[in-house]
Amino acid sequence: SAQLEGATRMRLVIICAAALAGCDAVAVGVRATPLGCRSAMRLVRVRACDTPAEEELPADAPPVVDDGDDVAADGADGLLSSPAFMKKKIEVLEDEISKLQLENANLEAKLEEETRTPQALRLQADFENFRRRTVEQQAEQRVLSTIENVKKLLPVLDNFDRAAALKLGSEEATKIQGSYTQLYKQLLDVLAKDFGCTEVEAAGQPFDFNLHMAIVSAPSATVPEGHVADVLQRGYMIGDKLVRPAGVRVSTGAPPSEAPAA
Repeated sequence: SAQLEGATRMRLVIICAAALAGCDAVAVGVRATPLGCRSAMRLVRVRACDTPAEEELPADAPPVVDDGDDVAADGADGLLSSPAFMKKKIEVLEDEISKLQLENANLEAKLEEETRTPQALRLQADFENFRRRTVEQQAEQRVLSTIENVKKLLPVLDNFDRAAALKLGSEEATKIQGSYTQLYKQLLDVLAKDFGCTEVEAAGQPFDFNLHMAIVSAPSATVPEGHVADVLQRGYMIGDKLVRPAGVRVSTGAPPSEAPAA
């Protein structure tokens, strides 16, 4: 038998005939299998035409050398290296590559779907919660740092308030007071714009332990009981965080009427 390597989707038929006297002719059919598999051999024995007995070679005749196999092999090699064969082989390989790529894409999609299990979803949710908490903690830490820095400026702001409350008699002193009052307003504007620092509302508001600090309580004819009558020290906030409560005087209500003289 003979074998043929590397044939792809093509049929090669090699016919070898031995026309020796008194024997059969042999036809060898070769069907090539795809992608270079070993070819399957099929032997078909065909009856030769009747040969007269007198044409047989004598016993002492020299052996006849049959080079049909070499010719068939040369023909097969030429066919395997032909442009048509190589083109067909490339088409087969490209088709196989396309199938493998499609199979790989399907496997990747299946793997991605399998990984999205409830456990994976819980891990993803936990990570999102952790990320959100981290962002919130960082923002809160920035606010706390700003509060600490603003607290260092509070004595300066209190001194401006005290200076503005002074009653000055001379015109020159009044001009000086107006200058630093303007500077005080600019400082408050910077704190409000760049740091979000605002003053705590107090005057006339109901007393709130969360925002106000009662320094003194006194009767008031104009302010209801339990409300802030006067602000003795300004309070400040940054966002919803309290920097310092406002120091206030709390009204105890209207003063009692004086008893009539005896």
